[in-house]
Amino acid sequence: MERVEALLERQSTLPGWTAEHQGRLAKSQVFLAGIGGVGGVVAQYLAMGGVGTLVLVHSGDLELPDLNRQTLMERSGLGKSRVAQASERLSRQVPECRVIAIDSRISPWMESLVASSDLLIDARTNFEERFLLNRMARKAEKPLVFAAMNGMEGMVVPLRPGSGPCLECLFPEGDPEWDPLGFPVLGAISGAVGAMAAVLALRILSGYGHGAEDRMTVFEGMDLSTRSFRVKRGRHCKACRES
Repeated sequence: MERVEALLERQSTLPGWTAEHQGRLAKSQVFLAGIGGVGGVVAQYLAMGGVGTLVLVHSGDLELPDLNRQTLMERSGLGKSRVAQASERLSRQVPECRVIAIDSRISPWMESLVASSDLLIDARTNFEERFLLNRMARKAEKPLVFAAMNGMEGMVVPLRPGSGPCLECLFPEGDPEWDPLGFPVLGAISGAVGAMAAVLALRILSGYGHGAEDRMTVFEGMDLSTRSFRVKRGRHCKACRES
């Protein structure tokens, strides 16, 4: 217990931060889809921030090009499961955090894990999995944080499928130009977007500060600027009509 308190000492001195905020984090479970460049940073900051349980979902083994951005990975892990490495690394860093690692794509059988989680975070690289997670979030009435990057740009947005806009309201057809296996990546952009998503997630889970609004924040790495604008439910959203 003393070790945990020491780990969170600086966080606990935030203006207005209380034991109740920290207690909410300790009791929370987060379903994190993707532990690559963006998701790996999210996972680290959530674990170090005091989140009690992380469910990590990611398929595939580590390849050399992944190492320009995936901070939970090491060269010694080439050819091995990325989610297993992420779990092992996080367990060493923050043994107090319970980690459930699943080497798989997002699948309908995960509905029970989604339903038992307090927050879902979408850090995947393809819209097939993103849309499936979005629909499971809507069915379970769970908040969802969308985080993405491409080249020198990144974006994060809190979504409330069911009561507010969902992912398909924003991207009804996905993005036909998005190549999940070949989009350009500056590793530091992934880290910046992951950190922004982690800040948002920690606020939502703890209840610290004002509530998360239906606003998308876009980060531009070329001039370090951000833009923020309100998002709305799509009048003709297929996911919203079918649920």
